[in-house]
Amino acid sequence: MKNYIYILLSSLLFISCDGFKEEIFDIDVDVDNMESVLVINAEIEKDSTVWVQISYSEDINSHIDTPVNYEENAIVTLETKNGEFEVLNYYDKGFYYGKSIRGKVEETYTLKIEIKEELYIASSYMYPPRGYDGFWITIKEKDPNGNGKTGSIVGYSDEWKINDPSNERNRYLFEWWVNGVHYVRQDWCIDDNRVVNANEGLTLFTVTLDPQANEHIRHRTAEVDKSTYDYFNMYEKIVRGMVSASSQTPYNPASNFGKNTIGNFRAVAFSSAVLLTPPNITATGSSGQINISFPGNKLFSKYNLYWSFEAGVSKNSEVIKDIVKASNGKGDLNYIHKNLNEGDTYYYKIEVEDSEGNISVLSPEVSAVADSPSGNSDNKKIPQNVTVTAGTGEIIIEWDEAEDKGDDYLIYWKNKPGIIGDSKTENMIISSNKSAPLISPYTHSGLDKNLTYYYRVATLIGKNVYLSEEVSAIPK
Repeated sequence: MKNYIYILLSSLLFISCDGFKEEIFDIDVDVDNMESVLVINAEIEKDSTVWVQISYSEDINSHIDTPVNYEENAIVTLETKNGEFEVLNYYDKGFYYGKSIRGKVEETYTLKIEIKEELYIASSYMYPPRGYDGFWITIKEKDPNGNGKTGSIVGYSDEWKINDPSNERNRYLFEWWVNGVHYVRQDWCIDDNRVVNANEGLTLFTVTLDPQANEHIRHRTAEVDKSTYDYFNMYEKIVRGMVSASSQTPYNPASNFGKNTIGNFRAVAFSSAVLLTPPNITATGSSGQINISFPGNKLFSKYNLYWSFEAGVSKNSEVIKDIVKASNGKGDLNYIHKNLNEGDTYYYKIEVEDSEGNISVLSPEVSAVADSPSGNSDNKKIPQNVTVTAGTGEIIIEWDEAEDKGDDYLIYWKNKPGIIGDSKTENMIISSNKSAPLISPYTHSGLDKNLTYYYRVATLIGKNVYLSEEVSAIPK
């Protein structure tokens, strides 16, 4: 992590905010004699071992490309209030790691760092994880009053409700991960004394960044002690440019390692929540089919395609589950929706799932027409003039043979429109044996007179099916 040093002009004021209480006091810094400052960043998380990174800030006149000066010869130890103790091992780039002590709640950890006979000590208490009362994605729509089509999606926002106890002063650290990457510069803390939560939990709206399409978002929250709050509260203000020089000192963000240091050691037990946003999709029609394409994401394990003959696709619409194998998430993915009624318009939305079972909202809706170029040779393979006649508890299906007869005929049916010839989700009538092919007319019996039955007759040629237009009838 790049180290920063924050310099004052002489005789400025430092304002510290602690809940609603402010302290104002004079400071006097001689910037001409400013030396390099020790930077320590360290963390022990619940069920994990500790890590520490030690480096030094750059001189004020250093070039921006100056390599980071890491500390490689420190003696670093960790101990608990219960008497556990270990010496950390050095690896690379200023990182020291523990192996034996794992974080657990309601324990106090003390980190000691010895560098050239100087000793730096910081302690932190691990609070139990508070958890979430709820978390959800909100779809942002265009303004219907002149700024776009009503209901069209322009983006997403996220909302999180922390299980925050009432009548207590709690401080929380928030982390934001997108597609497996920790956005460190978005880390921040909040003191719930500054938020009116009236016993219903601490609700936050888009706490760091607005979600974008095709994102796997992991939000993490941990209750922290005051020293960690002080550090990240000022860190956030500096990163976002919310403070001026008059509110900074050379050693802000505040360090719990003491004078002449920058950084923080924290013991944290995170609660984690995941939200997904689906990719934006495109639909392109061709002969009796529509190609759905969209960018992949390596953290999504399933893509489910919802579709309808009418605009307004919802999770009550027809769905094709797990439409592509998204094992690597690289590049664009696509699915071909086949055996469609030529000339009809189809509407689509997509949802995604991850390996933990989290499911997204539906994507913005797209549509396409399953156009057929003139002279399509596949027409010779399609059964023609399909008709259905309703009888008592039965329906008679008749058709003219295709010019290219193929191997056999199949009849697909269901009680909803939109047959696509999917034997996994649709009922299929086949010949009783290979020596007696299905022939017209065929009587479908034992039917419910309160239901509508939809049919498409297909020519079977090899492993391919060529579907007729869809027809329907209601038994008497």
